[in-house]
Amino acid sequence: METRTKVILFRITLVLVVAFFVGGYFHQRNQDSREANTTKEVPQESSQSTESFTPFQKEKSTNESTEPMKSPNEGKKLADFYSTEDIEASKKVAEDFVRGLYPMDGNDMNKSVNDSSPYATENLTKMMKSEENAMQRPTNELFSRSLKEIVVKEPDEATPDGITLDVKVTGEFKNVKGEVTESDQTSYSLQLIKENDTFKVAEYSILN
Repeated sequence: METRTKVILFRITLVLVVAFFVGGYFHQRNQDSREANTTKEVPQESSQSTESFTPFQKEKSTNESTEPMKSPNEGKKLADFYSTEDIEASKKVAEDFVRGLYPMDGNDMNKSVNDSSPYATENLTKMMKSEENAMQRPTNELFSRSLKEIVVKEPDEATPDGITLDVKVTGEFKNVKGEVTESDQTSYSLQLIKENDTFKVAEYSILN
């Protein structure tokens, strides 16, 4: 074989070897790139799946946690715990207590406490007398207060721990000359308990 022919064959063989290695190199890179893309796509699918589920879970959890607790006495009336006789007796005591407490006499500021104390427990009476000095002082325009109308109502929710009653009073203020200067509405919440077969006001608060 001639020398020139050998040289040509050698060059062809060299080109084929180089082409084989170059082709293998690019083929391997392409395979690695595909595997990397596949690996990245798996967490994305998992993340999408989690995101579509998580909001539902959070909303459900929120709804459960914000649902208000129901009172065991919701919808209960006094008649569910007390006899008709006890309810009527407690209403009478509540009315008498407020009839004594509400009026104001500028000439005798202790009169309201003295008039209401027969219908109060001993502890409440002591508390009211200890606070006499803190009572509002009369003025020339608001010298006295008289009761015109009184309404005793049962609460929206009763409990077996004691009878609670709401008392709404309508009255009017008068000046030192006895002239009406201002109309008034005051609401009380009273807690009554039974002492020796007689109801007494144990606590009271002014609602407005």
